[in-house]
Amino acid sequence: MRILDWYILRRFCFILFFALLSFPLIVIFVDMVGNLSKFLDKDVPLFIICKYYIFYIPHLIILVLPIAMLLASLFSLSQMANHNELTAIKSAGIGLHRILIPLFIFGLLISALALAFGEKIVPPANQEKTKIEDEYIETVKRTQTRITNIFWRDSINRRVFIGDFNTVTKTARKVSIQKLDGNKIIERLDARTMKWEDGTWVLRHGYRRIFSDEKEEALAFEEIKDEFLGFKPEQLQSFHTDPNDMSYDELKNFIQEVRRNGGNPKKWLVDLHFKISIPFANFIMVLFGAPLATSRTRGGAIFSLIISILVCLIYYGLTTVVQTLGQTGVMPTVFSAWFANGIFLIAGIGVLFFGPD
Repeated sequence: MRILDWYILRRFCFILFFALLSFPLIVIFVDMVGNLSKFLDKDVPLFIICKYYIFYIPHLIILVLPIAMLLASLFSLSQMANHNELTAIKSAGIGLHRILIPLFIFGLLISALALAFGEKIVPPANQEKTKIEDEYIETVKRTQTRITNIFWRDSINRRVFIGDFNTVTKTARKVSIQKLDGNKIIERLDARTMKWEDGTWVLRHGYRRIFSDEKEEALAFEEIKDEFLGFKPEQLQSFHTDPNDMSYDELKNFIQEVRRNGGNPKKWLVDLHFKISIPFANFIMVLFGAPLATSRTRGGAIFSLIISILVCLIYYGLTTVVQTLGQTGVMPTVFSAWFANGIFLIAGIGVLFFGPD
């Protein structure tokens, strides 16, 4: 049986590889055409353009991976069905469910890898891409006088949360600065206000908390002139909080700070749950697509491609709708994040157990 399992997985991975290679290239080409005039107008160096699209690739991989998984399921198994390979396997006494087991296991593995990839690779890549956009592509800068709920990764081991920032007076309120050792907070600086004065940030009325060996030491202060924060007021003026630029833990900490500052974190709570649900769409697409491919004996590559596109359009369309409903409070946040996955999971199980064998 191992030979059969590896045979099915090889066919699946072959199509998956070319799908993951072609789909991002198509998106990059379309995006490049759309941004070409902006690159030319601003004389963006070719090296910067290449960096921009290199940093864009991780996000695209996560975006198109479910489509590629569905396409690989449909293509590989439909070809085996059309060539009567599945019929021969079944005649040897091997049931359909046993044939699909290696694909289901592989789908779970890809989902777990996608989750890790989305946590470790995608956020920093998106941050670098956003920096290039702000410097070379965006032509309209934000002009708000008041910005709320700011998250800033000041360095590798420091995170800054700002409840409210006034761009005119250059004053921030409800400030929390966390210094990390890995994922552990070792120092936390909380200030009622932080103001830009004479080229540096001055924090006033707060506490410095130092954590060590499960103990906490709290020291009150009236004023601290902070020399180490690596950003200026101008950078905060064009700031926008994008959940795609944060890992799960960072977004979770950001939500806690929003709550602590009296804000409503419902919008970001939905995004937090989607960070878990979206990677598992890869397994669900295999669960849905594999039995569907084996239940028919006619149709070729074009038919499989059309089915893949239609299914993914429905999935992403439904995901967008329920995400909006969750962010507006019409639907519970956890329910909205898993609704589309649940619908396709039920449909996949239905085709697997009640479809033609």
